[in-house]
Amino acid sequence: MGEFKEKYNVVVDTFSTGSTTVKYTKYYDMQNYSNCEFLVSGRTQLGPATASGSTSKQQFTLAAYQATSATGGGASAISSATAIIGKDAATGFTTAAKCRVGLIGFTTMALKANLAITIGTAAYTGASAATTANLWAHPGATANATVACQAFVDMFNYATNNTATAITANWQAATMEAAVPWVKITPRDPEGTHLLSMSNTGGCSNISIGGVFNAHISIDRQFMTKRYIALSVKSTCDQNDYSVMILRRAINSPTTSVAITHKSLSGSTSK
Repeated sequence: MGEFKEKYNVVVDTFSTGSTTVKYTKYYDMQNYSNCEFLVSGRTQLGPATASGSTSKQQFTLAAYQATSATGGGASAISSATAIIGKDAATGFTTAAKCRVGLIGFTTMALKANLAITIGTAAYTGASAATTANLWAHPGATANATVACQAFVDMFNYATNNTATAITANWQAATMEAAVPWVKITPRDPEGTHLLSMSNTGGCSNISIGGVFNAHISIDRQFMTKRYIALSVKSTCDQNDYSVMILRRAINSPTTSVAITHKSLSGSTSK
C-alpha cells in the first residue's frame, strides 16, 4: 500500500443523488499536469415495472469543462471533449452503441403471444411452453417473473437449445441474484473485445433491456486555455448509475493522480 501511495494521489468525490440536470465533478488543477483522462462507466437498468423502463432510451451525456478557478469561475465547454453512451434505441441498444454487459429485466408474464428478444444476430422467443431451439418458456401465470428469468438463462447457456454458436461461444447468462428477475449477460473472455447489441423486438412492456457502457475522454494540457478541468454528466433518468475516474499525469514525474467519482442511484428519484 505504501508504494501505491507514493505513485498515486487518490481522491474520491461522491454525488449523493442523481438528476436529469447536469452534474459536475470537482474542478481539478492542471497546472502541473500534462494530460487528463476521464474514464466513465454507466449502467442503464430501469425495470419493466418502472415508468418507461421498457421504452426509454436511458443515456448519459458527457462533456469536459475548463475554468479559471477551482470553483468553476469562467467555465466553458471543451467542444471536442464530449461523448454519449447508453441505450440508444427505445427497445434496446443498437450495434452503434454496444456494451460489454447486457441486462434483461422481466416482470409478471401473463399468458399472451410469444415474446421476442434479439441478441446480436440471434432471435430468442418466449412462449407459454417451449423446449425447442432458441425458445425459452414462461408459464403464463401470475408472479412468475423470476421463473421466466431462470428459463431464459437455462435456454441461453444450453447449446442444444441455443443454437446461435457465435453467441454461445462468446457469451454466458446468469440471474443477477436470488428472487430478482434480471438476467446478466457477460463475455466468456473478460479480456476479449466482443461487444453486445440487444433489443426487445417483441415490443413487450414485460421485458426491459439495459446494459453497462463505457466512455473515455482524453485532454492534453497544452490545448487548454484555462487552468482547471471538470467533467459534466447528464442522465436521461435519475435512477441510472455511473462512475467517473479521473487520471492526471504529472509533468516530468512518474506520479499519476487518480480521482474516482462514483454515483449510486438505485432507488433514488457503452462502448
